[in-house]
Amino acid sequence: MNYYTILNFEDSSPRVATGKVKGGRDPSKFGAGAAAAGTAQVYAKREVTKGRARMVFYPCQELIARDAAGTLSKDDVKDIRKHIEKSRTVVFVLHGKPDDTDEGFSTSGGSVCTFKQLGRLAKLLMPIRDEKYRISLVMCYGARCRNVRLNHEGMIPSGELASSFAYKFFRELCGARNIRMVAWTGAVSNDGDLKHTCENEDQVLYVDKKQEVAALQNSPQKQQIEIEKAALLQRLKMSNADFGNNVMMKFANNPNAAPTNEVERFALRYIPYSPVRAQWMMNLFPDRNQTSNYGKLIYDFSGSQLVITNRYGATGGVAVNAELYRGGLI
Repeated sequence: MNYYTILNFEDSSPRVATGKVKGGRDPSKFGAGAAAAGTAQVYAKREVTKGRARMVFYPCQELIARDAAGTLSKDDVKDIRKHIEKSRTVVFVLHGKPDDTDEGFSTSGGSVCTFKQLGRLAKLLMPIRDEKYRISLVMCYGARCRNVRLNHEGMIPSGELASSFAYKFFRELCGARNIRMVAWTGAVSNDGDLKHTCENEDQVLYVDKKQEVAALQNSPQKQQIEIEKAALLQRLKMSNADFGNNVMMKFANNPNAAPTNEVERFALRYIPYSPVRAQWMMNLFPDRNQTSNYGKLIYDFSGSQLVITNRYGATGGVAVNAELYRGGLI
């Protein structure tokens, strides 16, 4: 196989006329967004290193829209099909969200496709062949399950594995094409100066917690807990300064500290609404800024056997190349 084929669903290309598909070695010529261009640079470096494969790049937002509308045929995409048939790796680039396992998104945040629509287009673009396709789903949170707060460093129950965008997309394809696919449980770096790296588990959970806490600031719950706070401090004859500097800072600096009295138990309830919430969250997830090879899941289906593997493992979790699942399709 002679090509890395990169399919960009994140960005539309103003330089591609309606109904036409173009490819090339330089993604910047085709209006690539930063993520897709970075991905292309990663594979271009592999090409130079290995000295045997060429990279081609295709903007695909128009294609998936036309396919969903039923106006796309094999003749419209015959050039891309020829490249893909000769490809060692096919890369699907699109945005994902940690709390959505059904849709992929554009750079602007709009929905581009469901996993079913992406699977349908992939079958059109990927001719049947004997040699196994290697697919890379470069999508933030693509392999993360519906329960976003589940610890993805350890063993993941089969029902949760089956709930991710990546697995649902893989299942759309694996019965019709011979494929092996990789996807990531966190936000994927597409920096051309780096290898693909994924944010670690603490960072994923930190981002999720940050979004949750932000939503509380204008909620009815905040109004209610401020009333409770005022009543508690009045009853205990405690000043706001004393409550903030002594009680709240105890838990902001040490989120896992055990409460020892009524006011400290209240403080743990109040801290997501408090002025020290940012410091509390940073200390709640102390390893959020560590980067490493993490969160890469491999999906392989041969005959009637599905194997899902954690490529890198995790400290305190599963080992490198640990099998998360082996059996029939979930």
